[in-house]
Amino acid sequence: MFKTSTTIKGLVAGAALACGCIAFQSCDQNSVASAPAASPWARPFPMPHGYWKKTDEFYCFASGGQQGGIYVYGMPSMKLLSEIPIFNVDPRWGWTTANPEVRELMTSPRTGEVLISGDTHHPVLSRTDGTYDGRWLFVNDKRNARIARMNLETFRTEEILWMENVEGGMHGFTSGPNTNLLVGNIELEAYPAKEIRDYVDVEIDKLHGPYISCVFGVNVAEDGTMKTAWQVWGPWQYDLVRAGWGESDGWFINTAYNTERSVNTVGMFKRPEDYVFYWNIESINRAIEEGKYITSEAAPEVPIIKWSDVDVYAAPCPLNPHGLDIDPTGRYALSSGKATTLIRHYDFRNVMKAIEEKNFIGEEFGVPIMDGAAVSGDMDTGLGPTHIEYDNEGFCYIGYFVDSDVKKVALGDPWDKKHGYEPWTVVDTIPAHYSVGHLMVPGGDTAEPYGKYLVIMNKLTKDTFLPHGPLICENHELYDIETIPAPLIDQMSLPPESHYAQGIPVDLITKRVKKVYDLPEESMTPGVEYDYDNKVAHVKMTAVRSFFTPDMFTVPEGWDVDVELQNIEMSLDMSHGWALTGYDVMESIDPGENKHLEFTAERSGVFWYYCLWFCSELHMEMRGRMIVIPEDEWSKDLEWSALK
Repeated sequence: MFKTSTTIKGLVAGAALACGCIAFQSCDQNSVASAPAASPWARPFPMPHGYWKKTDEFYCFASGGQQGGIYVYGMPSMKLLSEIPIFNVDPRWGWTTANPEVRELMTSPRTGEVLISGDTHHPVLSRTDGTYDGRWLFVNDKRNARIARMNLETFRTEEILWMENVEGGMHGFTSGPNTNLLVGNIELEAYPAKEIRDYVDVEIDKLHGPYISCVFGVNVAEDGTMKTAWQVWGPWQYDLVRAGWGESDGWFINTAYNTERSVNTVGMFKRPEDYVFYWNIESINRAIEEGKYITSEAAPEVPIIKWSDVDVYAAPCPLNPHGLDIDPTGRYALSSGKATTLIRHYDFRNVMKAIEEKNFIGEEFGVPIMDGAAVSGDMDTGLGPTHIEYDNEGFCYIGYFVDSDVKKVALGDPWDKKHGYEPWTVVDTIPAHYSVGHLMVPGGDTAEPYGKYLVIMNKLTKDTFLPHGPLICENHELYDIETIPAPLIDQMSLPPESHYAQGIPVDLITKRVKKVYDLPEESMTPGVEYDYDNKVAHVKMTAVRSFFTPDMFTVPEGWDVDVELQNIEMSLDMSHGWALTGYDVMESIDPGENKHLEFTAERSGVFWYYCLWFCSELHMEMRGRMIVIPEDEWSKDLEWSALK
């Protein structure tokens, strides 16, 4: 039925050897050819002030992986601009659990524990009509099954949604053509609550497996607020997901690399092929309207639907698929079999025809399996294919982990009329350093890509930069894809470990970005109030160059302290900070910002607080004292108002 491929069953046993032999072919520093030619991308000399601000065309938002947040840099400068802390804590960016708003976001509704680490994977820029609109950035935490929303006016996290009924393993995550619906998968199979297990009613064993999993939808309100809309549970796990637009609007597509339902690695390679699933969104909404769902005790507002009560269809795909992406027309979906050499391209028109004509070759768990030959075709293009992106000229870009390169492939109708190449053929091979994981073309996952550049996010860096210990930084490589062959413009070192990224034109962001926060209409009156009933000292404090007011306060030992800190600066780039000696409290606060810091005065003594930032020539003098009095020595005569 399909083209025979080189199946990398040796990937399990011999991937390290393959990677080492192939990737290190380029690692001999003595093998460098002649000196590079002059480049149109060379920086000017002497460097004019503000050059990068004037010449950068895109913002890149790259997931931080185990860093737990988002990296932001400009393109083509590849200059790091920001790190957005999300599921991690970072005093530099004013994101710590001393702030009760942050602590609430980071508190698990399942256990009540404050979790300060995560694994960010798929950034999702908000969209209107299939294109980025610059309002928000969403990202998922694979480990703890959370979704965060960042406001792109402030580059700060405003909301975290904890996915109900699961413990973790949220991998695939995407937006519909309009960001009123987000869709995602649970990759790591679950042993959910008994009412869900009983309702789904497929084989499941807590000790030995197999388990079950779900796809989910999240509704996004006009103000960005998220709420889980539904979960569809079924027998398989799911990896990547894409919501359709254009010709495939109203559907989402996902992959499953473990259709064997195994609980160990070797067992996940027993089948010759796996599945791509096509899900009809309207059928999910219809199941809810018809009452074909239950809810769990833990999440009584979330409909739990059986896979057999919605319209879902399977198509064979190369073994252990990973990459899955939809072209700008919404017609083609490409999936990579990472344990093969194959890329399979699915034509949505043929998929719809197969469904209408019931052109099925069988079923599994009641899911019709389409005749793969009728809906798809194969490309045999290289070892270890991973992720796929698209440009605006009718090409896709496929990353290869083992081959350490990216293949530029010409798409089929109607794109062949634009690019003039034979459809589904490789037109350029772009070397990478080394072992491609993810890649990004600006707008490359939208209905209207911007093209021009390709960023390759390599998983191995090896000899690219100066040695800096056994753990080596990431290497993001920038290529010009307007020419063939594509030249390497720049290499950027970045801390570990980016997964996916998205690039958006700067004007969609810069017109929204705040320079300072808006101060409240009523100015703060600095001072300290003592709540003897609840044993809380409420401190209202302002920060401005180069003073804290008050610059001293007293508190009884053992009391809680609530510092409401306000940076009353209105000048650009005039952040302050509040670092308290002897206590684990350290926080940045931006111009015009107001925030609370909460802690317990557990030890008596004199503790200095000072400004974290070199905010003026008198920044070292910008400090004050917290004096903690043993409770048995405390009297109202020691209150701040009596001593000031």
